[in-house]
Amino acid sequence: MAAIPRILLSPRQPHPDRPAAPDSGENPMLAHAVMTASPLSVGIGTTVSEIIHIMLRRNISAVMVTANDGSLAGVVSEGDLIRRKGGGHQQRLNHWLDRLAEGGPMNLEFLHSLQLGEMTAASVMTSPVITRDERTSLAEIAEVMLKYGIKRVPITREGKIVGLVGRRDILRTLVEQEARPD
Repeated sequence: MAAIPRILLSPRQPHPDRPAAPDSGENPMLAHAVMTASPLSVGIGTTVSEIIHIMLRRNISAVMVTANDGSLAGVVSEGDLIRRKGGGHQQRLNHWLDRLAEGGPMNLEFLHSLQLGEMTAASVMTSPVITRDERTSLAEIAEVMLKYGIKRVPITREGKIVGLVGRRDILRTLVEQEARPD
């Protein structure tokens, strides 16, 4: 397993809505200090077409999927949308992607086969989701990402999504830590 940089030092200025980190001398950076608060969520019945439009408009690579009670039900990422399951669909997708790669014109048959307006988040989402709470160290989150090959870890409080720590958040934190004088 690759070595994980030691992420300690002091956290960024706490956000008013985030609990303060405990003071224990050598404080590890905690999820609540670096997470993207209130990440974009969609309901389980949201269509794939709507999800794609949201992701493109907001320039994001994933959305959280919540159940009717507000609990985290899954995640829909760009990868989930590209790797949609289904033998016949996958064969048609591969055929048209090959044509696209060769510079061939796209066909309405392919676009119709996607059935984007009919499929919902529930049918393409990754579930169950690997989550951590807001007091989890950033080092542990990085380890989870490496271990499971994931790009983001939803941060929950009592089963509800409160934030998201992605690879970019970790990189930003490392750069900020490097820039700080000792």
